[in-house]
Amino acid sequence: MTPRVVTSYLQTLLDAAIRCGLDSQVLLSEVGLDRTPPESVPVPVYLALFELAGRMSAHPAFGLAVGAEVKPTTYGVNGILLLACRDLGAALESVLKFECLVHDLGRSQLVRDGHQYVYRWRNDWSAHPAAADVAVSVFAGIKVCADWLAGKPVPAERVCFAHKAPHNVGDYQRLLAAPVEFGAGENRIEFSAEVLAWPIPQANAGLYPMLLQHAETLVARLRPEESDVVVRVRQAILRRLGSGAPQLADVAIDLGTSARTLQRRLQESGQPFQRLLEDTRHELARHYLEQTGLPVAEIGLILGYQEPSAFHHAFRGWQGESPGQYRRRQVR
Repeated sequence: MTPRVVTSYLQTLLDAAIRCGLDSQVLLSEVGLDRTPPESVPVPVYLALFELAGRMSAHPAFGLAVGAEVKPTTYGVNGILLLACRDLGAALESVLKFECLVHDLGRSQLVRDGHQYVYRWRNDWSAHPAAADVAVSVFAGIKVCADWLAGKPVPAERVCFAHKAPHNVGDYQRLLAAPVEFGAGENRIEFSAEVLAWPIPQANAGLYPMLLQHAETLVARLRPEESDVVVRVRQAILRRLGSGAPQLADVAIDLGTSARTLQRRLQESGQPFQRLLEDTRHELARHYLEQTGLPVAEIGLILGYQEPSAFHHAFRGWQGESPGQYRRRQVR
């Protein structure tokens, strides 16, 4: 599979370029794109665009400029899920778990070292001319996004980069708000373990529509082997969740076909409609219970259960325990 970068992540690069006075359409044309792609781009195209924008902008630290433009939605599906996490620790777990849905630039690791945690990022394209700036953009973006989620500056004890020191070290220290070291042989952030317990202020009412909208993409990406009809039915189910249990006839109308034809095609794919509906609900229920602080009753409503007792009954059938018991077991 070709390594990719999702468009929402690419857009942050373009936003930084525009802020530096560049024409985004010219940049896209230079790397062979006639417009911003709807889904994703290959990593080599993203890196070529990064290198070109940095060179044309003459910005002394273009990676910092890209990181400064980051917001939760930069991370696509993962970013929307961050907004529902109960604390920074849960948000960081989401980053680690779903990083592959956002980009294939590298991979993250979190380890505890005494009183602190060390977050490492492995740059899988370290030989590319833009590698250093990309690493800087990743860490600057994490800092900016963490501050946004917490509603206040999140302190780091030290930030280290694998590449050599640039001329403008002060710019790095100002944005990252921490001592910065270069030539460390790896990219890492060190921070106090207490930071992970910082709560993330939530506004659940405005969050639900975004969760439902982006869950569609999440499920599709997590199940790339599914047939087109199954993916499209999942998407239709997700769009209808929250307003009651989706029915086969309604989904068929959404897809422009008859209920009989849709039922036959799903049977041929080995995924009857009712099983597909329950699997989708089950998968999302576990995710919301594990990764968000949403009340159990409201998770049930999101999944199309009008009565809390119906959601509890369904969840016990899936997991052999109540939603509350499952959540308590996951957060120990």
